[in-house]
Amino acid sequence: MKNIFIVMFVAFFAIKGIAQTENINSGKYHPAKEHFETIYKQQEHSKYLRSQVKLEKAKAIINVVNILEFPENVGEKFKLIFGSGLLYPMAINGTPHVKIAAINELPLLNINPQTKRFSFWMFGQDEFLGKSVLLGLLENRVNPTEYYFELYNENADEMTSFEEFIDGAKLTYIQSGGIII
Repeated sequence: MKNIFIVMFVAFFAIKGIAQTENINSGKYHPAKEHFETIYKQQEHSKYLRSQVKLEKAKAIINVVNILEFPENVGEKFKLIFGSGLLYPMAINGTPHVKIAAINELPLLNINPQTKRFSFWMFGQDEFLGKSVLLGLLENRVNPTEYYFELYNENADEMTSFEEFIDGAKLTYIQSGGIII
């Protein structure tokens, strides 16, 4: 009897774990949904030509002086974004060197096939801003800041591949969402 109970218990939690789906009102989506509903205001950003972007192992060098670093194991779709000239350090936080991490697409927040929304984390760049480590700690810069951005392609539809989407896209929004604690 005890063995049957254990098997039923394990099976119940295994099935429950497999059946979980993402919910727009919880997890990573909740703060992003609130952000886009309350703070979002469409922006216009320029786009660098692909010829001005050199994609290396874990960084994009944009127009020789701007560097966007990202994790080595980032997916190919995100490398397409970094290599496209859409996302660049000066648009993110006004500095020429940015290190980002934990980039995610937020498909439940895409309002139509022409829009794709994303989030990423950025750690403080105190060494590049000439600030001391102590000052960075005092400003709570040990925790990453979450950013949200939106790409828009007016010619995209449900059948558009991600690569085609990025080729015709423009950056229509980027903003800090807050500190991750």
